[in-house]
Amino acid sequence: MQTYATPTRARRPWIQGVFAVLCFLFLATSAWSQSESLVVSGSLKHEDTKERLDNVMVSVLQDGSAFDEIQVDRNGKYFLDLPLRHNYVIVFSSDGMISKRVAINSAQTPEGQLSDGFMFDLDMSLFDTIEGFDEGIMETPIGIASFDDRSGRIQFDLDHTNDMRRRIDDELDRLAELADDMERAQMRYDNAMEDADRAEARQRWDDAKDEFEKALDFKPGDAAAQAGLDRVSAQLDVLRQAEEAAAAVEAAAAAADEAARQAEENAAREAAEAASRSEREAQEARDAELAAEQAEEQARADQEARDRAAEEDASRAQEAADQAARDRTEQEAAERAAQVQAGDDAAAARQAQREAEAAERQAQLEANSAEQQALLDAEKGEREARQREWDARQDAREAEKRDRQAQAQARAQSLSQRSSKAEDEAEAYYRQALESERQAMAAEVQDVKYEVSMQAERWNAEANDRARDARRSVLSLDNGTRGTTGREVGQAYEGREEEHRLKRAAQLAEIEALKQADEALKAQSSARLKNESQGALLDLDMTVEASKERGVPVGLSPEDRDIPQGVQETSYDIQNGLVIMRTVRQGDVVKRYRKVVMKTGTYYFCGDQSITKTRWELETNFSYD
Repeated sequence: MQTYATPTRARRPWIQGVFAVLCFLFLATSAWSQSESLVVSGSLKHEDTKERLDNVMVSVLQDGSAFDEIQVDRNGKYFLDLPLRHNYVIVFSSDGMISKRVAINSAQTPEGQLSDGFMFDLDMSLFDTIEGFDEGIMETPIGIASFDDRSGRIQFDLDHTNDMRRRIDDELDRLAELADDMERAQMRYDNAMEDADRAEARQRWDDAKDEFEKALDFKPGDAAAQAGLDRVSAQLDVLRQAEEAAAAVEAAAAAADEAARQAEENAAREAAEAASRSEREAQEARDAELAAEQAEEQARADQEARDRAAEEDASRAQEAADQAARDRTEQEAAERAAQVQAGDDAAAARQAQREAEAAERQAQLEANSAEQQALLDAEKGEREARQREWDARQDAREAEKRDRQAQAQARAQSLSQRSSKAEDEAEAYYRQALESERQAMAAEVQDVKYEVSMQAERWNAEANDRARDARRSVLSLDNGTRGTTGREVGQAYEGREEEHRLKRAAQLAEIEALKQADEALKAQSSARLKNESQGALLDLDMTVEASKERGVPVGLSPEDRDIPQGVQETSYDIQNGLVIMRTVRQGDVVKRYRKVVMKTGTYYFCGDQSITKTRWELETNFSYD
């Protein structure tokens, strides 16, 4: 029986050996020298290396109880002589390998049937333990044989074997899908960690936090991602505390401005009251002068009658005039104080105007920062959309692979269940199997090309993103003078010109180093992928050419490719008998025949089918030129 190709899955470790394990299971009916005996013999091989195993323990359970236990000899062979009409479970086990079981139910064999005994030539192959493989599946015997009334001999249940094959297929598919999911999660985790490191290097703490959280979603509990998230969270806490402190300072400044405004209003109100008081005093002074003039007129009119009174009035008038002069002096001082206060008010107004201009510049800077953040968010959305598109394309490719695998598996299963009695059906099966393997190899080459193109597209997109980030970093720098390509400010930062210049030079040098490293990485990766793709294509071309030159089809298994055309004969001894094997190859068809010579007679087989002596001689006795 032939296996089917699985282009996107690892080799099924049991497929190449399961029918060699059961053979089916090379069931040979024969009379045995000891009556009522069930003789089981065979050899043990490694599934992958095909080397004989000499460290396998063969355990026998009779009717559910331990009956016998032997170890294979140094040639990997074993021999069991068991009483007939019992139920047996034969367990093949070895350290570091998956155990296999075979059940032989002979308890229901009628009396008088197989009175001369029965013999099984049972070869078995074991494969290494696979991490994550559910070994509970192998607790069920891989083959179950029981007495068949129609044929009068012990035969294996093919339906059970096919069901076991499907169960092991499903388990291996589950492991392969789990490995694919882990690989995709690792790729997305690596991308998220790279984005997080870049964002952290540019002090974009919010973006870095988002990327670290994404990485933890892909690999929960990862120490590196958790450490990065803790670092970024600490930075965000520091920034939040700084913002709170700045808000407190701003509130204090606002309170101070309010107090200054209140003081200005109080000073203006006091100045107005002082001016009003001075005006009242001036009015009183004018009234006093008017009264003095009236008094003088009255004194001149009544000079003679009231001399003493006039002198006294003149004295009082002089005192009033002196007081008025003092009042004028005080008024002039109040006016000068009001002028000084007005000058202070003008200076305060100019200071307020400068503060308003500074606030306007700060608002402009915040608007520019918001615009840059909007650009960053848009680019982030674009990268996420591109990632989703790549994921969708990858999922589509995986679905296409699974469809091809399901189709190949369905074809192989359908062909494996067909009868192999007719020669034309066997040839059709081989042709279908070869065509399936050719299609699988072509699909593998196409998958390699697709992966190369996808990786190149991803690297181009990442390179464009890094270039945009580098240009934005250059434009965000400021050397403190107008007319530059950076953000303009009103004046240079006093005392920090040299520090700013050195920082800008260091960032430019870092950007240049990143660009050179990126170019080198892209060139190295492109060359590596190109070499891998060319190597895969070259191997395929060499295989095809070699198959053409030697006349060996590409679809033949490695163990059959070196078999020359014609007939090759080998032989080996068994217990109380001899087996002669003839391997016949005609074109791309390989058949194996056996001739078993025992004391009780000679038997002929083609694969696991019993044939006649005439057919043996007809199909194996010819020469090939």
